Amino acid sequence: MRRHFKSRRWKVLGVIMVAIAIAAVVVQVVPGGANKVQIGSGSVSALSRHARSGDALPASVLSLPFGERNFASSNGAGSRLVRTDGSLSLYAVPGKGRLVCLIEVDDVAETAGGACADRNVLLTGSIYMADVREDGSKDVVGLVGDGHTFAEADGRRVPTRDNVFVIRGVESNDVTLGSPTATQTVDIEG
Repeated sequence: MRRHFKSRRWKVLGVIMVAIAIAAVVVQVVPGGANKVQIGSGSVSALSRHARSGDALPASVLSLPFGERNFASSNGAGSRLVRTDGSLSLYAVPGKGRLVCLIEVDDVAETAGGACADRNVLLTGSIYMADVREDGSKDVVGLVGDGHTFAEADGRRVPTRDNVFVIRGVESNDVTLGSPTATQTVDIEG
């Protein structure tokens, strides 16, 4: 039994290290390009809806130093599960001050990542994460402000729901965010 505990402990430590590495490598804040176009309001209405079962962040995310540094409360109070897509769960979380955070948890890969930014970023851009696949394409998830209605890459347009979008298999480095009245193309590579 002791051997199983050691093996599990190393697995948990490995997951935490992978989560930290993912957060450090693929997390980006996209404030829009040089000619910023305001699309959204900067508000995140998904955070103001009534709490539902499943909105609480997993304990594994709350135990990371990332949460203590960025979340408005140490227990992630106010977090909302805003989308599930296969094994992926996306959460919007109120941050300290004017911060808002996007947290990505993949149950199959046993990884987690996150990014936070000032809500003003959501006026013209997105808080996103781009996970690179073995074939070099990217799975891109993003948190946008109220008013954004779609995200588009490689000619595929997806609607935003609950302030998030998910685009899988992106080959290019550009994502266009938009509404019926404005669009903004952002470089997710750089």
